[in-house]
Amino acid sequence: MAILATPIINGNALWKIIVASTIGGVGVVIVFGLLVLCVTRAEQVRASHGGERILYLAGGLLCGAFCIAVIVIGIYAMAKKPASPKPKAAAVLVAPPPTRS
Repeated sequence: MAILATPIINGNALWKIIVASTIGGVGVVIVFGLLVLCVTRAEQVRASHGGERILYLAGGLLCGAFCIAVIVIGIYAMAKKPASPKPKAAAVLVAPPPTRS
């Protein structure tokens, strides 16, 4: 069965798509979670530890910049997507018109 599917499915390209989407999806969720964690921790240590708060805010800034960069790259990739090739015209079998006798 794999021999028949080889010309139809490019396994190498499919693997690249699966890995990239998994890393992108899971990575963005983790980084966004770190953003929320850094901001809440910065609010918790607001009054007592000034240096620690700056570190949490810097981490939140980096995570927020990463999330915004991913959004911008995604929009750019959708806008610059190459056009798909136009399909070739299919051959049509035309029957000759019936003759009257």
